[in-house]
Amino acid sequence: MNGIMSGIEDRKNYANGPENPSAGDRYKEVYDKYAQPTIDPLGKYLIQSGLQGLSETSGGSTLANLGKAFGGENLNQFFDSVEGQRTGKRDMELAKLGYDIEDEKAKEVIAREDLLMNRKQTFEQGLFNQEKALKLQLAKDKADLQTALTGSELENKLKVKVQEGENKIKELEFKRDNPEISKEFAAQTPEEQFKVFSGIYERSNKPPIKNNASVLASFKIRHANQPYYELNFEYSNKSKKYEPDFSTIPLGALTFDPTQGKAYRRNQDGSLTELSPIDLSPLDVDGTE
Repeated sequence: MNGIMSGIEDRKNYANGPENPSAGDRYKEVYDKYAQPTIDPLGKYLIQSGLQGLSETSGGSTLANLGKAFGGENLNQFFDSVEGQRTGKRDMELAKLGYDIEDEKAKEVIAREDLLMNRKQTFEQGLFNQEKALKLQLAKDKADLQTALTGSELENKLKVKVQEGENKIKELEFKRDNPEISKEFAAQTPEEQFKVFSGIYERSNKPPIKNNASVLASFKIRHANQPYYELNFEYSNKSKKYEPDFSTIPLGALTFDPTQGKAYRRNQDGSLTELSPIDLSPLDVDGTE
């Protein structure tokens, strides 16, 4: 480069190399580059002293006149000018480095936001496609159910199928209304999964769920390999409290009532079996294993 940018090195592609120095290291590199003065201190001292000696000892000779012409304030101004140019180049290079670092940080932020946005859009599109397919299938099953013979095996199968379809749609709607659930797939450890699930439950507007967020999260993680369905709670004007609604739990599915500390499995005949929340072993009528 020429002119004011003369001597300034082009921006280095740190991210492309084997090393990725910090911003502090890169600033230090510029400072170290200009740490040594352009004029050697000893040389500067000898020049100044020699010229001063010539000026003082030779009287009105030519050498004395040269000493006066090139020494004193003129020489100091020359040295200051040289050092000033060097300092200016250093400051210019530091300023350029600052702009480069800010530019890199801005691009990193944009890239990270684009990645998160793409993931969010992919997740939402996936939910939309699943919900659309389930609703189409549900509409077909309901239409078939209307024409099925009352009391027939086909009618019973279609009722189960319709119930399962409605449950799956509710589950998708829950994920859509709670986008944080997508973090479940990124959580790699039980501890991280616990934070995700307990956070979701804590934001519920249903007291039985909100007040038992930790218990629900622990149960879900413990039995992650089970066909688990969330138990819904509805407010009862009769009992004046929230009551569990087991009607949405499909056949073969597992659910958990944190208010009672019991797990339940929906049997093929539609009944429910009480289970231990620890190992899912059946409980007796009195609640013991």
